[in-house]
Amino acid sequence: MKSRITALLLISSIIFICTGAAKADEVIPTRAEQVAAIHAQYDRLYDIQYARLMVIKVKVANDASMLGSFKFVLADFNGVRAFLTTNLASETSDLEAVKSYAEEEFGEFQNTIYLLEKQAATHKTITCVKGKTVKKVTALKPVCPKGYTKK
Repeated sequence: MKSRITALLLISSIIFICTGAAKADEVIPTRAEQVAAIHAQYDRLYDIQYARLMVIKVKVANDASMLGSFKFVLADFNGVRAFLTTNLASETSDLEAVKSYAEEEFGEFQNTIYLLEKQAATHKTITCVKGKTVKKVTALKPVCPKGYTKK
């Protein structure tokens, strides 16, 4: 009799342990929570990139050759930020698509900003003087305009 009870307890314990506790259904976050998570993940990163772009803008302000490409990158950056903001505010947009687009564009801007920083670092600025007029020339190989002398 004792062996039957022991065996029964052993078998019931094994069955109870193997079945485990009932798992609750996965909690699916609401759309607002998903949007907040995407904002939390990417807003700070894009703000850092924007700050880096503004530093580059100061460096290339006097260089006409780089200013055009910089303006193109800045316009693209602002367009991407506007697209992300609009789609995250929309109730019908696909959040997974928006998140993957944000990730893709973030990576592209990381590379582009790095290349712009590298290019801006190779440019030199010289000061040219003609009477009381002072001009700053920034380029890869800067040369004073005709009539100006290097200070």
